[in-house]
Amino acid sequence: MVRYLFYMGYIGTRYRGAAKQIGCERLIDVDSVQVDLQHPTDPVYDTETIIRRLNAWLSRCGHEIRITSIYPITDDFDPRRNVKSRSYFYRLMVAKNFHEHKVPISELQRAWHIRGENIDIDALRNATRLFMGTKNFETFAGKNRTNREIKYVRSLNSLTIDPAVPFMPFDPLSDGFNFWHINISARAFLYNQVRKIVGALVGIASGIISERDVLTMLHVPSHLNWDQRIQMAPPQGLFLKNIEYDQEELANCILKTEDAPRPSQLLAIIN
Repeated sequence: MVRYLFYMGYIGTRYRGAAKQIGCERLIDVDSVQVDLQHPTDPVYDTETIIRRLNAWLSRCGHEIRITSIYPITDDFDPRRNVKSRSYFYRLMVAKNFHEHKVPISELQRAWHIRGENIDIDALRNATRLFMGTKNFETFAGKNRTNREIKYVRSLNSLTIDPAVPFMPFDPLSDGFNFWHINISARAFLYNQVRKIVGALVGIASGIISERDVLTMLHVPSHLNWDQRIQMAPPQGLFLKNIEYDQEELANCILKTEDAPRPSQLLAIIN
């Protein structure tokens, strides 16, 4: 069996935010995709041919997904175990005028439109320290609806907020907003963890909750302890920036064509 590592870009608004669930009777999963490829003669597919044909098919079907590169890999490579870090950013647009409601068309479904008379970005920036280090993030995770045991103790590598620019700076409507990216990275995240952290940070910036409220949720971890005053950040502002692997380890796992076994089936791993 030959396995492939896929790199891709996609707009995820239309797609499920979790991997395909196997063996879970409470979830009916009809939206996730799993691919098996079988070549009739050669041991390994020509990756450039796969990229060209897959992208043509995705375009014809109207999918907002494009494959950028593909590597045949050994069985030693595990896309979850071998990952060093996952990096996301969450895009905020803060109205300069509380009454501003005219949003640039390019920002629709691409950012969270924050309105408030006194949005305190400095308070948001100061509160990022509350989440750093190794903590139990059960309060900041989605409710476990599977039969699997979930480990809620995680460590963030970084959490910052930085100024950003509009997607269409020449649109005069963009002048009515300040744009920010909340950048966050860790080896692995829980389902909904990033959106709940962003929601809590925006709650602090808006004066809805205090740092003490966040500490309470962290010190008494439970999905029942989520502060209902907080709005979990909507999905459309969340972007996956990068998945980082150890480059030397990955290089050792990439198959040369002449080294590949002759398979009866080729399994594609989609990251």
